[in-house]
Amino acid sequence: MELLNTTLKQIFLKAFRDSGYDDDVTIGECAIANFGDFQCQTPLLLAKKYHKSPLVIANDVVAHIDGEGIITNITVASPGYINFFIDGEYLAKYLQEYLIDVADARKPTGKKVLIDYGGANCAKPLHVGHLRSADIGESIKRIAKYMGDDCIGDVHLGDWGLQMGMVIYAVWEKNPNLVYFDKSYTGEYPSQPPFTMDELKVMYPNISQRAKTDEVLHEKVKKITYDLQQGRRGYVALWKQIIEVSKKSIKQDYDKLNAHFDLWLGESDSKNYQDEVVDYVIKNGYSRVSDGATIVDVAREGDKAEIPPFMLLNSAGSALYSTTELATIVQRDREFGVDKILYVVDNRQELHFVQVFRCVKKINILKKDIDLQFVGFGTMNGPDGKPYKTRDGKAMGLDDLMQMVVDKALEKVKQSKPDYLDTEIENISKVVAISALKFADLSVLRTKDLVFDVDKFCSFEGKTGPYILYTITRANSVLAKADDCDAKFTLSDEDRRLALCLIKFTDSVASAYEKNAPSFLCDYAYSLANEFNTFYGKSSIIYEKDSTKKHTKIMLTKFTKNMLQKCMDLLAINTLEKM
Repeated sequence: MELLNTTLKQIFLKAFRDSGYDDDVTIGECAIANFGDFQCQTPLLLAKKYHKSPLVIANDVVAHIDGEGIITNITVASPGYINFFIDGEYLAKYLQEYLIDVADARKPTGKKVLIDYGGANCAKPLHVGHLRSADIGESIKRIAKYMGDDCIGDVHLGDWGLQMGMVIYAVWEKNPNLVYFDKSYTGEYPSQPPFTMDELKVMYPNISQRAKTDEVLHEKVKKITYDLQQGRRGYVALWKQIIEVSKKSIKQDYDKLNAHFDLWLGESDSKNYQDEVVDYVIKNGYSRVSDGATIVDVAREGDKAEIPPFMLLNSAGSALYSTTELATIVQRDREFGVDKILYVVDNRQELHFVQVFRCVKKINILKKDIDLQFVGFGTMNGPDGKPYKTRDGKAMGLDDLMQMVVDKALEKVKQSKPDYLDTEIENISKVVAISALKFADLSVLRTKDLVFDVDKFCSFEGKTGPYILYTITRANSVLAKADDCDAKFTLSDEDRRLALCLIKFTDSVASAYEKNAPSFLCDYAYSLANEFNTFYGKSSIIYEKDSTKKHTKIMLTKFTKNMLQKCMDLLAINTLEKM
């Protein structure tokens, strides 16, 4: 169906042209509801060009408006605004068709998009830094799918490099007699790993901390890492088990956040391309040697800040994280044929991706031009404005953070629902907690930092996840009690604000898609919830005696519930039937 904004723009474009003004036109929401539903301010922009008063231009245009059956009560206001309302019958019909249309995904765009988000590291627990990547990335993926893109979500695990050497060393230190460490062993390795995820979570930070001050230990870890990368059987077998145990644990944590990945690939999956990429860069003269390292200059004339060279190989001739990043892009080009890759990562990694993207463009190794985009986000901060940490200064574990929010939600639900069974309270609290955490995260413009405030997040008032959930359950309650009738759907003056708010969804989701910013959808969900609760407070829905009015109010309630659920689904937030 043709969107109302498109229809209105065509009407006004014709009127402007018929009046002698061949210019583009913009239509926006009227700032004062009593003056109109929509407003055109274009006459103010044309005054200088045509040497006429905006009021003269506005009156010229209004005289040529042909919006019969669509536009009503059109007026001109100083200094040159054109205000107008939408015909009630047209709006009612449009709303019903619109809500059927937006329920399904848009037509396919033909674009294949890979979204790199998550960024978890094997053998390490998820921490607070992984929250925003998972939340923002999952929502961007769902929004892009809704808008018609063919989307792939890749967790891109950190499963290669020095950290793997550290874990293998830790396993050896605990039990050096395991067959994985016997070079002469030629049999099958055990199917069960010699460790649990809880043990891995302790092993890595322990060795990592010790290796910072113990040079001998650091060299041993480097040697193990080198042997692993050269394919030593026992190390490779142990490494695969580390990955599998890690994946299982990491997936459970992401499931709690409703973040689901299509691909569970890691840095190591690009290793088949690394030698090819390195040889290509060197043989084609794109690199040079500096202090023993192989680098690619990516600085450009006119750069306002210094852009260091891209590091292809270190002075020892070993591949680096940047090397695997480059090889991964080649892999995504060859194996998935993507048109665009979005990297949903911390703002502090922006320079790294500037180097990577520039290197990709410079070496011209891809089969086709891929749109590479850095989608940065701010940090989760404490009240002091610094990245949120535990009392001992360590990064807050994601499990600990989520439990903190669940405990607060449990406390609030118990207070508001004292008659509920303990099992009901527990189940409701979990959904409320995750909605609180995710909505708080997503409602902040992603480039901005987020201040952790568990009391604010879990509030049932204001711009919060629990408030949206409460509004949905309020609508459910009305619909469960309503005895609807088969009457005409019409819109009274008191219904118009809610109806007009419902049709703003398209603009909101389009903005979220274009800017990779789910916060636009959060803003919309909050405004719609507010409009519905105002509508609810002023309306007698269940006890309305007029059948037409009752039917209309019930349908508006149903439309609101469905639209809020659509928003929450695109934000990857589960909802409740009752609270």
